[in-house]
Amino acid sequence: MRWLRPHADSPTLARDRVPARVAWLTGQSSWRHQRLSPAQHRVLDALAAQGYAPVRAGFPWTQRAAERPWRGERLGTASVRNTVQGLAARPGSRFGDAVAHHLQPLLTTTDERLLLLCASAGARMIWSATAAVRVPPGLRIDVVGIGPVGALPPTEGPWHVHRVRGERDRISALGHRTRADALVPGGHLDAATSAAAVTAVLALVGPAATTPTGGAP
Repeated sequence: MRWLRPHADSPTLARDRVPARVAWLTGQSSWRHQRLSPAQHRVLDALAAQGYAPVRAGFPWTQRAAERPWRGERLGTASVRNTVQGLAARPGSRFGDAVAHHLQPLLTTTDERLLLLCASAGARMIWSATAAVRVPPGLRIDVVGIGPVGALPPTEGPWHVHRVRGERDRISALGHRTRADALVPGGHLDAATSAAAVTAVLALVGPAATTPTGGAP
């Protein structure tokens, strides 16, 4: 797909084998880079202190995704791109298969715990990919929909699914009708990276039983 064409020959960031890992999964707000915002990095920092090795770029988690410096995108443009990718994410679709293709290395190189922070359209993206990936024996995958919009996969086998929503997040309340496991202060744009969201995530999934690590790159 044209969205992911620049990443076709770029190595994954999940190249090192680790006991536990955490990654953000959202739609691509920018076609030029997939660097995380400072607020998203702070969430990863907090989870790294609990033993999860963070992937320091967004989907599709390639070295090219992390090459350019982060810059904020216009809200309207970013919203349209996220919406388009969310709608394109269906099991068996080209985009769903592409999500699975880029997700597979995260599963393959993580031994015990994989934590996926699926914000907004990331909910449908993980839903579209679960049937197309191979989960290694012994790996537990915690999917946390943070302000999810659209379907999430069911809790089944190695997949453990949770929901965190901002108290003022009407977009998620309308776009994902399943009751949240935790409510935190904030709306659709700010709740996901709040300290309260980190606390809620850890209350749901717990720390990784590993030595804390800073992750890469």
